[in-house]
Amino acid sequence: MEKKKIGFYGSIFFICFFLIIVFFFSTHTFDYAVEQESQSSTSVSALESTTPSDIEQAIESNQETFDSQAIFDASIALGSVDSVTQDSASAQAMIRTDIQPSISNASEQALVTDESEMPVEDSKTTAEKKFYEQVQKAIDKASASFDGTMAITYVDLTTETQLSINDEKEFYTASTIKVPLAMMVADKVNEGVLKWTDKITYKEDTDYEEGTGRILNDIQPSYTLQTLQEYNITYSDNIAKNMLYGLFGGNDQAKRQLYRYFFNREADVEDTKFTSADGAEILLRLYEEKETNKEYQKIYDYMKKTVFHERLETSLTTGKVAHKIGSYDNDIHDIGILESSHPFILSVFTNGENGKEAISAITDQLWKLQEEQYPTSN
Repeated sequence: MEKKKIGFYGSIFFICFFLIIVFFFSTHTFDYAVEQESQSSTSVSALESTTPSDIEQAIESNQETFDSQAIFDASIALGSVDSVTQDSASAQAMIRTDIQPSISNASEQALVTDESEMPVEDSKTTAEKKFYEQVQKAIDKASASFDGTMAITYVDLTTETQLSINDEKEFYTASTIKVPLAMMVADKVNEGVLKWTDKITYKEDTDYEEGTGRILNDIQPSYTLQTLQEYNITYSDNIAKNMLYGLFGGNDQAKRQLYRYFFNREADVEDTKFTSADGAEILLRLYEEKETNKEYQKIYDYMKKTVFHERLETSLTTGKVAHKIGSYDNDIHDIGILESSHPFILSVFTNGENGKEAISAITDQLWKLQEEQYPTSN
């Protein structure tokens, strides 16, 4: 009987112990992986809307049934919501990063669009190219058709574009050398070495020369420096030129100084030569400095008042050209600044037949191009 009681109670104890064990492990051996899978399956639809306040309300309304496991589950849910929120923010950040190239491309497209709105500039460049092609073609044709040798240098004073044909070919300077000579004299006046009122004595053995000029017909014992400067340019006076040479040590020494001063090279004093590019270089200096150098402006004015109405001075350019001719046998030249609506320099040196007519013809062609075909920004 006693053994039966012990067996009975033992069975009861065993059963209770078993139930306790089953009950305990039934709540705490919840498969975490299953839980995570369940939560992940519900996170998208349900947990995104879960907030801390929702959890607190759930705890308060289910105090009797909401055990520690439920609180744990709720905390997991809250963590999942935070995780989803963070992941969403990260995803958005990644999306923004991903679309940066598109934004950049859009900016580039905007820049391209802005650049595409610049056809005016592009067309202007194209127009300039076409214009200068026309100028070059006219220059080339004039030189090719000339009966002899012709060198031409053109400088657009608006853009300083320079175009030439045979611009390295040298020609005897003739009277074109009188322009840089006058500029040297003007510089000495500006330096205070000379004065326009200075009296220069005429010396027959070194100064006399036949040809162009006024002094030849009425030689006086002396002339003011101002008179010699004017006669040298306006009348292309040879005696005035020689008297000015005397200020620099005479014919040979003056030429040497002149070539070093303007071209940084030595002169052949027995046969002084210029290229058309040399003539253009001298005039460009005169043009650029005359606004601030009143003595250069005087030279420019003398060139406009020249008594030689030919070559660069045509029916189209009369009163609108400052130029200096040069002539010696078949060497027929003219260098000048033409005051068209778009001013330009023209330096033409020829050796051959009909040089005067050829110079006038190319002058008119280029004048018309400057007036009628010059590209504008409008």
